[in-house]
Amino acid sequence: MPLIDRDARLAALKVRIRDELDLLDYGGRDWVPSPGDGVLDVLVVGGGHAGQALAFALARKDVRRVLVVDAAPAGLEGPWSTSARMRTLRTPKMLKGPDDDVPSLAPRSWFVAAYGQERWDAIRYIPRLDWQEYLQFYREVTGIDVVNETTVTAVAPPAHPDGPFTATLAGPDGDREVLAQRVVFATGLEGAGGIAVPRHLFGHLPDSAWAHTSHAIDFDAWAGRRIGVLGGGASAFDVAGTALEHGAASVAHFMRRPEMPAVNPLRWMEYASFVEHFCDLDDADKWDFMRKVLEIDQPSTQSSIWRCFEHADYSFALGSPWLSTRMDGDEVVVDVAGVEHRFDVVVAGTGVAVDLRMRPELADVVDHIALWGDRYTPPSGKEHLGLAAYPYLTGSFQFTARDDATAPWMGRLYHFAQGARVTMGITGHQLSGLPAGVQRLVWGLTGDLFREHHARVRADFDAYDERELISLGPRPADQPPIQRWASSSAAERAAPDAVEV
Repeated sequence: MPLIDRDARLAALKVRIRDELDLLDYGGRDWVPSPGDGVLDVLVVGGGHAGQALAFALARKDVRRVLVVDAAPAGLEGPWSTSARMRTLRTPKMLKGPDDDVPSLAPRSWFVAAYGQERWDAIRYIPRLDWQEYLQFYREVTGIDVVNETTVTAVAPPAHPDGPFTATLAGPDGDREVLAQRVVFATGLEGAGGIAVPRHLFGHLPDSAWAHTSHAIDFDAWAGRRIGVLGGGASAFDVAGTALEHGAASVAHFMRRPEMPAVNPLRWMEYASFVEHFCDLDDADKWDFMRKVLEIDQPSTQSSIWRCFEHADYSFALGSPWLSTRMDGDEVVVDVAGVEHRFDVVVAGTGVAVDLRMRPELADVVDHIALWGDRYTPPSGKEHLGLAAYPYLTGSFQFTARDDATAPWMGRLYHFAQGARVTMGITGHQLSGLPAGVQRLVWGLTGDLFREHHARVRADFDAYDERELISLGPRPADQPPIQRWASSSAAERAAPDAVEV
């Protein structure tokens, strides 16, 4: 598709989106009372697809004092053009996106405008960098204002139960504080903790000798080098494939488990009723379900595996745990199940950890946050320390307090990130459950706002005095004409006087 034609199609799509937003507008008003000069209704921490979708949905509910901040430069929010190395998204193209039921804002509409219907029909998954471009388009056309290169380093509890939180923001111009009545942490895959790194294997190695799959990696610097990879997830295969494509001399890839899972339980979950109503199950059912998911595990994508095996200098071994590592000069020596292997660089494809204490922005509130281990005791034999570490949330993604008396403000903090998995299933920041998650959170948040301000709502109603009835007699000369086209009859609509006079 010629560039000029593509630009014209995308420009026309923007016009269509704005028309649809006008058609779907309920006739809003600024109904949320201002909490005070400069006080935000909502601070959204994270400007990836989850944070942007939440901000757009809140705007459509006329929650207007919303600030979105993201640590990345503009256009690089999320992992898609940085730490993500897969060629395409892992989510099938037909699943709903962050469009909030605005048809022309859907990923499919953008893709067809950019590349044509034929190309859309030919793909199963949206290419990763196209998704990043779509999100930039989405941000522009919805008018979401994201403050980039800004990190929330702390969120302090309010001085009194109904008061605002104080969030410390670190940006290019230094630190500043903002006040917010509510804070949503839309912090992605690492949002409930951080990267998981076996310290006994990687903690003693120099930084130049190892990387985690979530790290920024200069793959060109790995050209001609021997790479060892630990881990059987898709991100490990993606790093291996990317290294080989950039000229790595070899990649030897190892997985501790004796067998690669073949069934992806998350694919089964991708239907509307499940993502919308998993959180309505009782605690025992949620626990048992998620425990089974972890037992099944999740395979790497087939395309990521085939990508690696395109290269003759790639090897993969199952049942091969790493027992120890050490440096010998510039080489990393790895004991793999009793056999010595030597590499120039090693990679930890070991996923993420769920541990809220790893999140600096939660340091002032983490002691008050209830975890699943605080709220639910599984039957004997069904214990799981990993699941117990997840935050225990409400059905609207709110943190809950270990003790309501000491943290009555906890329900105004929201976790729209990886830690929602046990409470919400895949309903949340992940693409598969994003629409249902946004709907749940925004519905709950605006409902709470409405109840909190019911006195103001009632006062506005009592003061309402906009008269519709002007006269019980003939129309005064200074009033607009009567609309005469009021019949459903086609014949009457076609009559000469079927106009305003």
